Amino acid sequence: MTGYSGYLLEQAASILQSVKPVGENEQLLLKVLLQTLGASFSNDQDDFWQAPAHFEAIMQPLLDQVTFANEPEVRDSLDIISAVTGLAGAAASPEHHKTLNSAILKLMREDNELTRLAAVKCEQSLTEKLGEDWLALLPEMLPFISELQEDDDEDVERETTAWIRQIEGILGESLEGMLQ
Repeated sequence: MTGYSGYLLEQAASILQSVKPVGENEQLLLKVLLQTLGASFSNDQDDFWQAPAHFEAIMQPLLDQVTFANEPEVRDSLDIISAVTGLAGAAASPEHHKTLNSAILKLMREDNELTRLAAVKCEQSLTEKLGEDWLALLPEMLPFISELQEDDDEDVERETTAWIRQIEGILGESLEGMLQ
């Protein structure tokens, strides 16, 4: 069934890149598209999303939606975060994880605090779903986590602290020494 995603891939990427969730119709379109992609990611038994061409075609357009987190409807929606997490689960390779993580970490340095908050929530979701496989990227994450602990936005700081606790729970050790 996932093979049919090939027919939707180009159009889905185009929609994700061009449609901003400003109106009710746009929000509905994006919600349905993200749910469709999420279903494709979770039911990928043919390693469709493992193929670099498929992964690369959808990864950045999907993350572009995270940058629209300044819209309250998007910020409060789990569809984007769920879709990003689903993509990481379907494209379960260290190379894809590193590429995805690097792109999310870049979002943590955006000027918009809601984009940074959405990026932290993506990392929380990825940490929860992928556990130690995702935390293999921890050395790359540590400088960003340190910066976010002193973020100007209280919500970003709070979610970063929750993410640190989540990581510590999985690793079974404190990050305090590593974040200095």
